[in-house]
Amino acid sequence: MKLPFLGPVVPPHVFCLLAEGVTYARVRREAPRGFAQARHFLYPANSLGAGASGTPLFTREAVAEAIEAGRRASGERLSRASVVFPDSWARMLPIDFDTLPESPEAIRDVVLWKLKKLLPGVSGELSVVFREMPPAGEGKRLLVAAAPAETLHSIEQSFQGAGVRVGALTPASLALFEGLSPVLAASAQGDYALVHRTAGSFVFLVARDGLPLFFRQRPSEAGEEDHDQEVRLSLSYYADKLKGAGLSAVYVHDALPGRPLVSPSTFPRRPVPLTGRLFEADADFDARLAARPELLPGFAAVAGAP
Repeated sequence: MKLPFLGPVVPPHVFCLLAEGVTYARVRREAPRGFAQARHFLYPANSLGAGASGTPLFTREAVAEAIEAGRRASGERLSRASVVFPDSWARMLPIDFDTLPESPEAIRDVVLWKLKKLLPGVSGELSVVFREMPPAGEGKRLLVAAAPAETLHSIEQSFQGAGVRVGALTPASLALFEGLSPVLAASAQGDYALVHRTAGSFVFLVARDGLPLFFRQRPSEAGEEDHDQEVRLSLSYYADKLKGAGLSAVYVHDALPGRPLVSPSTFPRRPVPLTGRLFEADADFDARLAARPELLPGFAAVAGAP
């Protein structure tokens, strides 16, 4: 995973990878915000391999059609892009440390050592990114995202082979949080929860002052009806261990709208779907999200704060 572009140089192009295909979008950041272009492409047959960890390995052929379509739509100006990939291809979790070294390289080594202890079933080299969280007690706390290095390398190489440099390569939930945090925090005016459910992953986080106070990722099994217990345990930890003062808002992005998310009484406040009205978006925004839910993390990765 790579750190995002700095705000002034983030290009409007984003590719949202899924298990079965890739969705390209060109985001319009000026008012009304939305998508100037959006189109989904299935991967050609035999264009994906399988990594040792079960995540896919990409070839140039897997993304070439989407890139060429984006290039035509942008008048041949597509040379850099952001890429968002499914949460299920990564493991995201908070990790507590007594102390941390000074340099980022030394911190990365400590994080990788701790991950091997916490995730004994994970083999192969991991690519990690991390950011500091408010501490739950003494010591330091980091939010860590780890993904198989071979998969991320194959993604970068596949785009590079088609003439596109990947500037940001991010799991969907982190793209949502990082990109929409200023808008959601301003709207909530206090601690808020963000729930993101996709095929294979359920993420529940609580944010305070732009920082992730609580973060929980759980595999979402096929056919699972709801996540009531997961949410209740998370809220209990937030109140008891983190001394949370209460949620001002609960925001939800559900990529599996045909299945119940939680019982209505599970959340302390009525959940607010992440719709275009929160971002002063155009009239087509919500219809596009209904058809392709992965576009919202893509929008967040590019649009950022208003």
